[in-house]
Amino acid sequence: MKHNFLLRKLALGLILVALRGQAIEAPADVAKASGAKVDSAASTVTAPALAVDEILRRNADARGGLAAWQKVKALSFAGKMDAGHKRPDPDNNFANPNASAKDKRKTRIMRERELEAAPAIELPYTLELARGRKSRLEIVFQEKTAVQVYDGAKGWKLRPWLAADRQLQAYSPDELKLAADQSDIDGWLIDAKAKGNRVEAEGVEAVDGKAAYKLKVSLANGDVRHVWVDAETFLDVRIESARRFDGKIKPMYTAQRDFRTVDGVKLPFLMETTMEGVKNADRIVIDKAVVNPALAADRFAKP
Repeated sequence: MKHNFLLRKLALGLILVALRGQAIEAPADVAKASGAKVDSAASTVTAPALAVDEILRRNADARGGLAAWQKVKALSFAGKMDAGHKRPDPDNNFANPNASAKDKRKTRIMRERELEAAPAIELPYTLELARGRKSRLEIVFQEKTAVQVYDGAKGWKLRPWLAADRQLQAYSPDELKLAADQSDIDGWLIDAKAKGNRVEAEGVEAVDGKAAYKLKVSLANGDVRHVWVDAETFLDVRIESARRFDGKIKPMYTAQRDFRTVDGVKLPFLMETTMEGVKNADRIVIDKAVVNPALAADRFAKP
């Protein structure tokens, strides 16, 4: 089996970006309540003008409240994540070696369509997060467990099914930067000023046909991210981040859905991440979430 889909999925922090935003899909008929409007014919949206501080306040309230999130010291998740799609039989790609270039092209297009339609491969995972951007991610594949651990300053990874990664390795400088750039467990908007994040409004845009406030978040380290807050629910409906892929920095967009309240805070139980230039979206499903789990002191230490 080819493992390149695992390399993409196990790129440091991909799942962490998705899990640290809070959002929910808004019902299509709630626009009457807050004054947000969608003009389907013109594909434009409008929403009441609000100061950034007011958007942030409503966002925090919608997600359970600042006080509730300040009590959250750690989170744990268990579920399934997409890891690419089952590939069609490669032996049938070019059964006739003497086929014309046109026929080979048709065959390649057909195989690509089969790949897109093929069922996704799902891998079980567990993820533990703690304040200070600490994280521990474990993914099981072919009865082997891959581990990524970050203690807030240093990181280690073990990917036993890849020949080059069967020994524990330290994070590379790029991986350390990615881990350090992640938001804390409550995202970039909760208590933004205390975190050193500067938030600015950049208008209203349509997200899945609904009006959303587009916010520019300038992080303390100088990086810039964007978050879209639904004009009806005031929950994050889309989060933009960046990831190095194929040697280039590309934007990623994560949508969170199926929100459920766990111990007073809202958590997404379904997330979909798309990357520029990549056709298929990555789905992350949470089967179980625990707020303030009892974690051993060494869970974020070097394995």
